Amino acid sequence: MEKENQWKEQQPYAYWLQCVQGLGRKSRQELTEYAGSPRAVYEMAEREWRMLLPEKKVNALKQWRKEVIPELLYKEFAKGKIRFIPMGHPNYPKRLRQISDPPYGIFVMGSLPEDEKMAVAVIGARQCSEYGRYIAGQCAAQLAMAGANVISGMARGIDGIAHGAAMRAGGNTFAVLGCGTDVCYPAENRQLYEAIKQKGGIVSEYGPGTQPKAGLFPVRNRIISGLADIVLIVEAREKSGTLITADLALEQGKEVYVVPGRVTDSLSQGCNRLIAQGAGIMTSVDEMLRETGLAMSLEGKRDRASGIQKSKQKSERKGGQGIASYLDYYPKSIACLQQESGLEYRQIILELTELCARQQAIQVSVNQYVKT
Repeated sequence: MEKENQWKEQQPYAYWLQCVQGLGRKSRQELTEYAGSPRAVYEMAEREWRMLLPEKKVNALKQWRKEVIPELLYKEFAKGKIRFIPMGHPNYPKRLRQISDPPYGIFVMGSLPEDEKMAVAVIGARQCSEYGRYIAGQCAAQLAMAGANVISGMARGIDGIAHGAAMRAGGNTFAVLGCGTDVCYPAENRQLYEAIKQKGGIVSEYGPGTQPKAGLFPVRNRIISGLADIVLIVEAREKSGTLITADLALEQGKEVYVVPGRVTDSLSQGCNRLIAQGAGIMTSVDEMLRETGLAMSLEGKRDRASGIQKSKQKSERKGGQGIASYLDYYPKSIACLQQESGLEYRQIILELTELCARQQAIQVSVNQYVKT
């Protein structure tokens, strides 16, 4: 608390420095380290700025100091619900301080991951398969029940599924955005966005109002991996942003695990390539946590998960039990189901129709079905 009070004086100047157009995070950090504090940067003589920065950046600082009073700028910002936490502040995440390229400051809505709790980033393809959806949901839920903070990027597909599953399991989840924390992207994730603010937090290094741009997302990925102890990749194509996060995680010294897939599936090609390069293979959450030294007792908590699964199985037995046991998370044709089950074509159609109506199965293409 004492350190937080000491930082109150520095906050307006740190925010003022964050808002200088044309000044990157490395320049902000170099200036602060040289001067000793954000306020000292503001009070530096121009000749000292020139010792550290090129003329273009010095001119940007000169103009900004001429036009903007830090206390007034920060007072206006502080009226909103977004917090700004600069590096050096006691609430700045310890994990982020340890990466090679930490953000100068982060904007937060909600809370931040607790430093003392293990954290796992669950990421993957936007256009994921039903199998990927299932695995992402199961892993995120089990991690949440194990006491882990679940980190992701709130993108379509695996990211959003992981966030939702973690919250439904009673855990906390944190979304790192490639836009301002006050901008919900993608727009269809509005309900998820609002829920995460209540059961975790929204984090970004970009200021309020910053709209999503393609170039911002690869940069934000280092924060996703930076906030985590382990990065778990569920599905990834051969060339995808997910693999950028994996590379960043390895550079940061983080553990990278992937869910293996069939060699013929395009959504598994990126994961299988990472395995060939030495990434860990995720066969169960328990085993992954044990291997990384982050294992926590799941006894008791596992009972809850088991109860949920038994309830689901009981529901599935109410009608349509014959064909339901032959469905998988990979598509199967009616001909394949008929061959495996020995049931008549008409019976299969009736049971599939019932399962789809109860959202226990989905028709992914003509005569191709998967369970959900």
